[in-house]
Amino acid sequence: MASEFIALASAWKEVEWLQNLLYELPMWPKLMSPVSLHCDSEATLARAYNMVYNGKSRHIGLRHSYVKQLIHDVVVTLDFVRTYENLGDPLRKVLIMDLVEKTTRGMGLKPV
Repeated sequence: MASEFIALASAWKEVEWLQNLLYELPMWPKLMSPVSLHCDSEATLARAYNMVYNGKSRHIGLRHSYVKQLIHDVVVTLDFVRTYENLGDPLRKVLIMDLVEKTTRGMGLKPV
């Protein structure tokens, strides 16, 4: 669960950088909808939406408060996605042909 919080905080930093870049472009609208981040860990989502901090995990305390603040300010939304429906999983795991075909269709790419 700690690794998911580290990944969420890191992903948000990249999103924040991209949003700041888009704000500097004169043709881009200033109001942006909340960014949706997908996570396949229900425990991480439960911990993120829980407003009570558990002091047992001090090493992720800063990241936990950072993610909670983003959720509270409606800057980011965390959505649960099942592992087999996650479009990013084939990029990190062993490739199975059915999974590759499903992922390419899901990403809108040409079939293999």
